[in-house]
Amino acid sequence: MFRKKGWLGLLMTAVLLLGACSQGGGEATTGTGGNDANPTDASGNEASGELAPAKLKIVLYGDESNRMKELAKTEFYDRIKQEINAEVEFQFLPWTEYAGGKTDLMLSTGEDFATYTDANYMVKSVAKGLYADLTPYTEASADLSKTVDEASFKAFQLGGKQYAIPVGNKPNSAEFYSVLVRQDLLEEVGMSEVTSLAQLEEYYDKAHAAHPELIGYAGVDARRMLLYDYTDKNLYWQNDFVALDESAQDDQILNWFESEEFKKYADLMRGWYEKGIIPKYAATNVPQLQSDWNSGKAMFWAGTAARPFEGAATISQAVPDAKLVNYFLGEGRSKISRGTYSTAFFVSSAAKDPERYVMFFNLLQKDQELYDLFAYGIEGTDYTLDENDRITRLTTDSLIPDWLLMNKNFIRFDNSVPDDFIAEYKAWDDDAIISKGAGFNFDNTPVKNEETKLNGVLTEYLAPIGSGFVDYETGYPKALERLKSAGIDKYIAEYQKQFSAWYAEQNQ
Repeated sequence: MFRKKGWLGLLMTAVLLLGACSQGGGEATTGTGGNDANPTDASGNEASGELAPAKLKIVLYGDESNRMKELAKTEFYDRIKQEINAEVEFQFLPWTEYAGGKTDLMLSTGEDFATYTDANYMVKSVAKGLYADLTPYTEASADLSKTVDEASFKAFQLGGKQYAIPVGNKPNSAEFYSVLVRQDLLEEVGMSEVTSLAQLEEYYDKAHAAHPELIGYAGVDARRMLLYDYTDKNLYWQNDFVALDESAQDDQILNWFESEEFKKYADLMRGWYEKGIIPKYAATNVPQLQSDWNSGKAMFWAGTAARPFEGAATISQAVPDAKLVNYFLGEGRSKISRGTYSTAFFVSSAAKDPERYVMFFNLLQKDQELYDLFAYGIEGTDYTLDENDRITRLTTDSLIPDWLLMNKNFIRFDNSVPDDFIAEYKAWDDDAIISKGAGFNFDNTPVKNEETKLNGVLTEYLAPIGSGFVDYETGYPKALERLKSAGIDKYIAEYQKQFSAWYAEQNQ
């Protein structure tokens, strides 16, 4: 049984980045970045070998803190200028503008900027020619490449070209396959661990009797967490419709919603919904689940390597003695990893100097000094370090987001996190395997209309069944009919064709 403990006190934010699927090819646009008095090459480098001045725009999402505004104009500005002779403007947009909205508008109108992407958004944007091809400039990320694995780079390649540079190095295997338990509640009701579905439901029963005001599961998707109880396969999802069996050395994809595994899973979730483990309000108000978790009103959640300490300070504001522990409901299957990246930065195809952007990405993971600057600010003003290099934050203002930069080689922990947990966290991926689908990006162009219809069927019919809100036997026949009429057979055939061709190429 694999068990990890987490302690409170480190402010971090975890973000799931999701997008749609498509693919194609794009061209990079480079410029001269200089003037006639200082002739430059295509990358903006002066003929003498010195970097010509450059201006970059980095788009980040979320709220910009006052301290970030200040540092962007002072220490950040000066250090970036010193390192790569570039002036960087940081622009913050609401998360609603990620992978669409204003980001799409900026791309389509030819703005010169860079921001982060996921693989699905990359595929769609490259098909429109909106991302620069960064392949010629990957050497500018040499320092970053020492701490970000090769699989992470491959995840953002199309047709052998690099369209985004991955950033971050954190344990990513088995994301959401563990159950993150309120250990304080578990111990309060006389239990010490949770290693099976039966024990998890026993924990709920006992905690509910002691605290009827609490909800059970703070989510509506437990297909990964409950994997051991409805299949012998080691499933890893490519998207909502397609999964891979990582225990089989073949190229076969699983049509999730037409599988026996989906039926068994849906029945488990229906049981949870009827029992009250998933609260009744979740059927109409999913965001409330997250709020209840953050305020300490939920018993368990889907776990990741970092979740025992990510966001824990938020829970501790409501429940100071809260403790969080990851458990796996079963054992014997390999943990699957997509790569160690936190996110990846693309450069717009209109950018005058793509290489300089790559140089900036490199600075984010270059060394401990620069990581500390961008993540924590100025020592003595924004944070202090003790003799063991444990950090004390003097300001709660976020700078460049912690989750984005997170690199296990540089991250600072505070004194509330024991040494043994840090060692276990950093070793979380040691026995993991890279997914056999890592680096594959589906081109949805041949089935774009079908995909749009399928997403509608997913939202209206299949998601309620998969969350337990609708009984499988009652709702599935109609859902299957809609799935078929939307074109699931054509979609699965196209996905299988592309994946088989790619898989054969990788295994030559």
